[in-house]
Amino acid sequence: MKPLVVRLAFAGFAAACFFAPPTRAENWAPNLSLATTWNSDVTNANRAADRIGALQFAAEALAGDRISLARSDALFPAVHLGADATPRFAALAAAAAGLRGEWQHKFGLGPLAPVFSLAFAGDFVGAREPGRRGISRGATLTLRKRLDAATRLALTQEFSRLDARDSVYDRRAAEAALELARDLTPAVGLTLAAFWRTGDVLSYATPPRPELVALAPNRRTVDTFGRPMVAYSIDAPTVGGKIGVVRALDVASSATLSYEYRATERGPLRYTNHLVSLALVRQF
Repeated sequence: MKPLVVRLAFAGFAAACFFAPPTRAENWAPNLSLATTWNSDVTNANRAADRIGALQFAAEALAGDRISLARSDALFPAVHLGADATPRFAALAAAAAGLRGEWQHKFGLGPLAPVFSLAFAGDFVGAREPGRRGISRGATLTLRKRLDAATRLALTQEFSRLDARDSVYDRRAAEAALELARDLTPAVGLTLAAFWRTGDVLSYATPPRPELVALAPNRRTVDTFGRPMVAYSIDAPTVGGKIGVVRALDVASSATLSYEYRATERGPLRYTNHLVSLALVRQF
């Protein structure tokens, strides 16, 4: 998706939210999520000596509204705040603030009718390392279908872009994902997902690495991890999968324990990531 198309579509969505006559609106009730994740290879390194595992923390808040346009259509504007930190490596700390917008269309009546959505996101990104600061934006297309009372299927295509101060931190990517969710009991659910991603991957290596010259034109020396390393960006495909168990804590809160596997490969370079996460979500 071309950046100009994304900007025009987002502007059109914002205008629709402003001028649409709401027939039913809900309060801008905030949604807060907190997550802690163990990443087995936070450096995305292909050599064992450069692989560093670390615990990462993330917090995100969304405050949104629902604007009904017709029986089958609704708009969801929202304000977004986010932050993440890696206590072992303070230089990785970052924060983001921006807007979200989503249009949903339901095909037919009843709980089994499929739902299509088109969402846009835009954030100002701040970071402890100046080169990481910039503007991120993205667009996501999703088709959801409830198969029965306990089973849901979702197909997602996401386009994302980060324009950072330093080109090595720029990121352009497209990711397709298929997710299956199943309610095991009224309070416990299971999710399975598989994804395919293409685009920029940020990695780190201990110099000298002459083989990176041809594969990664964007490189710079950094001390993010307490020792001199080369940060480099390559265009590479990533495949992965995720399994999660969701537990409702009360009517407004839930906890999710998940495991995710990622594998990225480009020429002689191969990176694998194992991520174990615990997330808490609270709807106020």
